[in-house]
This record gives sequence, structure tokens and C-alpha cells, in this order.
Amino acid sequence: MFYTKLGQELTERGHQVKIYVGATQSYAANDSIVRVYNDDKIAALFRNPPEVVSSNIMVMSDIDQLRYLLMYQSCYCDDLLSNAEFMEEIRHADLVVGEILYLCSALVADKFDLPHVIISATSLSTPTGLGFGLPSPPSYVPQWGASLTKELTFVDRMKNVIQWLLLYVHYIYDLCPMFNELKVKHGITPSKNIYETLGRVDLVLGQMDFVLEGQPRPLLPNTRVVGPFLPSPPKPLPDELDQFMQEAGDEGVILVSFGTVVGELDESLLQMMTEAFSKLSQKIIWKLTLKDASKVSASENVKVLSWLPQNDILGHPKTRLFIAHAGINGIYESTYHGVPMICSPFFGDQPVNAQMAKQAGFAEVLDLKATSAEDFVSLIHKVLIQPSYRESAERISKSIQRLPRPPIKEAADWVEYTQAQGGLQYLRPRGLDLPFYQLYLLDILFLAFLVLVVALFVVRYLLKSVISCLSRSSEKEKAH
Repeated sequence: MFYTKLGQELTERGHQVKIYVGATQSYAANDSIVRVYNDDKIAALFRNPPEVVSSNIMVMSDIDQLRYLLMYQSCYCDDLLSNAEFMEEIRHADLVVGEILYLCSALVADKFDLPHVIISATSLSTPTGLGFGLPSPPSYVPQWGASLTKELTFVDRMKNVIQWLLLYVHYIYDLCPMFNELKVKHGITPSKNIYETLGRVDLVLGQMDFVLEGQPRPLLPNTRVVGPFLPSPPKPLPDELDQFMQEAGDEGVILVSFGTVVGELDESLLQMMTEAFSKLSQKIIWKLTLKDASKVSASENVKVLSWLPQNDILGHPKTRLFIAHAGINGIYESTYHGVPMICSPFFGDQPVNAQMAKQAGFAEVLDLKATSAEDFVSLIHKVLIQPSYRESAERISKSIQRLPRPPIKEAADWVEYTQAQGGLQYLRPRGLDLPFYQLYLLDILFLAFLVLVVALFVVRYLLKSVISCLSRSSEKEKAH
């Protein structure tokens, strides 16, 4: 969706744009600029998942989720690099655009020596951001997955440093070797190591608003934070849905949606939510798959839909609350329209997004799988009644809606600028290519330490010599 929005903007400006998508991602193939390739290795991974993968990604550990994501990325990238027809098309392109969580675009750009633009849909603190040298000092920037506030105590900073080290080890020992195998297999720039290839970027476009993320952070000259692409002013709702909204009166409507990635929900969870919604005076619009919808017997105040215009419902004046899984698109749309949230993250970046939303003041976080109907209803009432949640959401909404230039247009401006310049390597700090000891001046500090030690040794030697001379002189005087 991010690519398509940017691609449409560039197409309207007269550029030829192609978006490459694997066949298993059929939901993304409904646009004229999308090109679909056979991702047989991904299909095989789905059919025969490795032992590290359980039947349900939502109950996997964080480490197993990362390993599965790496396997997924590797297979998906291998399928694209193996497609001779598409590789020939890309060879004649002027520029490659990728996404920060999927580093295949770095291999493609390096293979054909093309300018490379990266879109960061979520925080710039993602583990893959290490490849591009994005600064994320653990002394005051909470690391990905650390679940820390912006005011770090001594203990928090210790945890932050440990998390930074874990992410760095994951990048060096898990991610890089897997992509290096693809690099070698497809003969991509044998003269370079994998770190040089993965770090090959001309421009990073961030969508995360600093007001939403909670604090400013250092940025490199080749990084531009433009704001979220997808949220937009709401369109009129279909008549039946608009009538349901209007019937809610002053109590308003609660939107409940867990996106397309979470999939089917446990029956016990569905029953708990059904019980909770029946106790509310608000109208409920609940997005469920057809299979899940057949398992619930919703009360009269609940409207169950298999598809809904999420952005337009969130922008409706009757919408009071958004209950979701904390997908980044839902976070952006909710804040754009100033709607408070209750987040129940399941996997991936969702826990990080949920924690960020809570720290920003417009959301609460809970685990729906471990919550009773009574506690769920109590939390809904809390977020609806306390004005601080909506005030925080509206504050962030103003910061996004009043940006000097629409994010998608500014992003397209920078992509065009990168293409016109033939790359922006001149914005890449020299420090990213320096060894660790040179970057942090450890070699100079070591030399200064040696000089100091030698100087102290010389001073000590001179003092001993002077004292010794004085002592001998004193003994001679006594002798006389």
C-alpha cells in the first residue's frame, strides 16, 4: 500500500513505475503498476514450515519470529532475483525503492549499480536500520523492543545497551549471513562484502512523526522524515454504513479491526469480545473474516463486516474509539483522525507500535487473550471517559495534518531529486565507512593514553633522579 501510494504519485508526474510483488501476496496485485512474479520458495515455506515455526505465528517467541521473518525474506528475495525477465526490466531502471524491513532492494540496487531509496514505514530504530548506519544512541533513544519510556533511568540505560547489543548481534550473525548466501548465489558485486552491499542507500524516507514517536533523534543528511503516506481526509461512507453510524447518537461508534495479517481468532477470544460488546451502549463495527463471523452471535449494537473502509470510518465524527492490533497503518490513520485506541498486539512490530501509542498518551495496551470481558469493558469505559486520551490523539492529529507539505508529495519530491542527481552518495557521512576504532577515535585515544603513560614515566624518572641527586648532595655535606 505504501509503494502503491508513492507509485501513483510518481506516475501522475510522468514517471514509469513498476512494483514487484510475489504471487502469494495476491491482495497487493490489484493495481495496474504491480508486476507479479512466481514466489515458489515462499509457497513451499508455507506448505512445509521449518521446525522453528509453530502452526500459529502469534504464539511463537520473539527469536523464532525473527528467524521466521529472515527465512521469509530470504525466500522472497531469492524468487525475485531468480526471475530473469524482471531482473532484465530492473537493469534498465533509473532508481530502486525498497522498504527498511525487507533488505532485498539493497541487493537489487547493488547488482545493477542503481540509486537506492528506502522507505521506513515504522520507527527508524528497526534492527535492519543498523545496515544503513541510522544513528540510534542507546544512551537516550529507546531501542526496538526494549519497551522503555523516553526518560531513561540508569537501569533503563543498562537494559537499552543490552538490547542494542542483542539487535547488533542478530544483524551480524543472523541477517547478514542469510543475505550473503543470496549475494554469492546471484553473483552480486563479489568485490564487496555483505555489509557494504546492505548499507548501500542514497536516501531514507521516514514516515514516523517525532510527535508520535515521543522524542527527536539524530538523523543523517540522507534521511528525511516526511510523515505518514496513507491517511487522508475521509470519503463519504456507503449509505447503509452511514445510517448505522448516525443511529449511534451521542454515544458514538467503536471500530474493531485486527487487519488482514492476524488471520482467524481463537473461538474463546471471539466469545469474550462478543460478551463485552453486548454490555456497551455504543454501536460496534467489527471486522471479522467470514469464518470467524460464523462463530459469533453478535448483539443488536454490533455490525459485523468482512471488509470495511477503515480510514473513512475513523474519520467519521461519530467514531469514539479504535480497538486494533497496533499495525502501523492503523496507528497512523487513528492519529491522523484524532481517535484514541486500545491496542492488543500479536506479533512483529505490533508490540513496539502499541507501546509507542501508549507512551504518546492516546492508547492503552492489553492482551485480549488473557483478559476477561469485565476487564475489557472497564478499559473501554476508561479510554472513552477520560479526556486525556482524545486530547493526546487530537494533538498528534494536528501535528500530522498541518505538515507544510503532504507527506506523499514530499516523498515523491525527494525520489525525483535522487533520480535527477543519479544518487545522493555525497550525503552519506564518511563515518559510516570508517572502522569502529576510527569512528570513535579509539586509535587517537590509545595514542594519547600511551603519550600520557610515557610522559608520566619520564616525569617519575626525572623526579627520582632529582631526589637521588639531592640525597647524595645532602650526604656529602654531612660528611664534610
